[in-house]
Amino acid sequence: MKKLYSILIIGLSLLLFTACGNNNQKQNAENKEQATNKVAETKENKETKDKKVKVGIVGESKEWDYVKKEAAKEGIDIELVQFDSYTLPNAALDLGEIDLNSFQHVAYLNGEKEQLGYKINPIGNTFIGPIAVYSKKIKSIEELKDGDTIVIPEDATNAGRTLNLLDKIGLIKVPEDAGYTPTLKDIENPRNFKILEFNSANIKSALDEVELVALYSGQASDAGLRPIEDSLAFDLNSAKDIKPDNPYINVIVAREGEENNPIYKRIVELYQSDEVIKLEKKETPVIFPAWGIGEKY
Repeated sequence: MKKLYSILIIGLSLLLFTACGNNNQKQNAENKEQATNKVAETKENKETKDKKVKVGIVGESKEWDYVKKEAAKEGIDIELVQFDSYTLPNAALDLGEIDLNSFQHVAYLNGEKEQLGYKINPIGNTFIGPIAVYSKKIKSIEELKDGDTIVIPEDATNAGRTLNLLDKIGLIKVPEDAGYTPTLKDIENPRNFKILEFNSANIKSALDEVELVALYSGQASDAGLRPIEDSLAFDLNSAKDIKPDNPYINVIVAREGEENNPIYKRIVELYQSDEVIKLEKKETPVIFPAWGIGEKY
């Protein structure tokens, strides 16, 4: 009898142990499932967060409004951050306050990197447009008198580009070996023009004060002028004038180490489209898409 009782006790213990084991296995399975779901949820949240991209621009841009709309269809949330000065978007990008910017050409970018140590690089080309000279005081370059005042951008790269334009139209002489970025120290100025350098944010205001002002197409539009049509001279006549090493090609820029981010690359692809060309040419008829020209990103 005692033997039978012992057998019953052992059997009951085994059943309880098995039940507990099964419960533990079930709980472990549930824990693994919950952990898997949590990991998946975290990954999904991270991917969603990664698709929110802040793009710095100067002023308004119908082209970027279009890209933002198209990107949203693919789950990429672009926030356009507008700056009112050309000196701010690179600083913001370098500090991580924005993810990309699109407002500058290669020469300007390289100058800021060299002077300020920014760790940022181009990831795609946008457009290249001419720089032109405008006036509210004269109707042609021939009316310009010796000693008149000419206002050019103060940053070295855009100043150099303007000086090359002034050489092209015969107002000054620039040495052939000065390349794309001559300075005021390099030039010959036989007609004694007063050549002043203005900050890009204030250069439009000079139109009411001096005889000749150099402006980009966007600046001209902001000043109420028709780009090219209202200019007295400009430096780019056709796409054939664009060489692969031209430093005045405008670019989309990212932080160093993030150049191959697939979302950023997709944004570049969305920008480099026929629709963006149409929108840009409505605002600036004489401007040329530069994707594929010397692009090694």
